[in-house]
Amino acid sequence: MAHEGFGAALLEDLHGDRPRVEIIGNSRVVVENHRGIQEYDDGVLRVKCSGCEVRITGEGLALSALSLDELAVTGTIVSVEYTTGG
Repeated sequence: MAHEGFGAALLEDLHGDRPRVEIIGNSRVVVENHRGIQEYDDGVLRVKCSGCEVRITGEGLALSALSLDELAVTGTIVSVEYTTGG
């Protein structure tokens, strides 16, 4: 079957330490599996993740939720960038 490894890959994506970024329209972004906030103000949020950084830019950005491994930011989202070191 062509999709034999699909289930294993999906489980790894859902339960691994890789970041998961969910963008909801242009008003909310949720980042799971983060490792801390690098920079934060009402125009930019830089989030450290395993092996990468997620940079969210916009207007009126505000943290609406924050836990040890998940955060949510609301406001007018202009861009979401994913960069790796190297």
